Amino acid sequence: MIKRKLWIILVWSMTIFGSPFTPGVSNVYAYRPFVSTDAAVVEKGETEIEIGLFGISHDEGLDEITIPSLIYNYGLSDTWEFVAEFDVQVYKEGEERDRELKDPALFLKGVLQEGILQGKEGTSIAVEFGALLPSTVRGKRDAGIEGIGILSGKASDLTYHFNFGGELDREDFGFNAIWGIILEYPLDSKFRVVGEVNGTFQRHGLPSNSGLIGFIWELGDIDLDFGIRRGFSDAASDWELATGITFSF
Repeated sequence: MIKRKLWIILVWSMTIFGSPFTPGVSNVYAYRPFVSTDAAVVEKGETEIEIGLFGISHDEGLDEITIPSLIYNYGLSDTWEFVAEFDVQVYKEGEERDRELKDPALFLKGVLQEGILQGKEGTSIAVEFGALLPSTVRGKRDAGIEGIGILSGKASDLTYHFNFGGELDREDFGFNAIWGIILEYPLDSKFRVVGEVNGTFQRHGLPSNSGLIGFIWELGDIDLDFGIRRGFSDAASDWELATGITFSF
C-alpha cells in the first residue's frame, strides 16, 4: 500500500519537472497552497496556471492522494478574470473507487477597489462568484453556487487577505458560510513564509475549520509552494500536505 502511494507521487513529480515545456513568466504571484484567495487578478490577456503537483490528506486513519489540482486564470480586463478549477483524486484508502473528479468550479473575479496589490495605497477589495459544478464523488454530483468578498492589505511587512462569503453546496443546495484569513511575511525578496486559517459554518452539519503553514519560493520562471494543513474540527481532515507550482504567460 505504501509503495503504491509513493509510486503515484514519484511518477507524477517526474512528469512535471522533467517536462520540456518552460513557460515565460509575467508577474507571477502564487496563491497556492491556500483555500482562500487575494484581491488581485491577472493582467488583461494573460494566463496563469496553478498546478498542485500532489496533495496527501489523512482523515480518521484513511489516506487520500490528489494528483493534480488545477486552477486556470485568464485576464478578461484590467480588473476582471475568469477562473476554472478542479482536483483529480487518484487514490483513496477504504474506497472501491480510487479515481474521482473533485470540486470543479467556474468563477468570475473582479477588483472593485485598487490598492496595495495593484501598486497603490490602501486596501484592495475584490469579489469572486460563480458555479460549483457537479463532481463524481458520491453525494456531491449536483451543482451549487458560491460568492465571496476579499480584502487585501498590509501592516508593516505583513500582508493579509480576508475572505468572507457563502455557498449553496453540491450536496443538497444548503447554505454554508465561508471565511478565511491569509498572512504572508517575506524573509527575502524571493521567499515568503505563509499561514492561513479558514473554514465553513454549515447550516445543517458540523463546521469544517483548519489551519495551514508553509512557504512560497520564487524560482526563476516558476513559484514553488509547500504547505501543511491541520484540521481544527471533526468535519475537516486530520492533516494535509500539498505542494505545487504557479506560472503565467
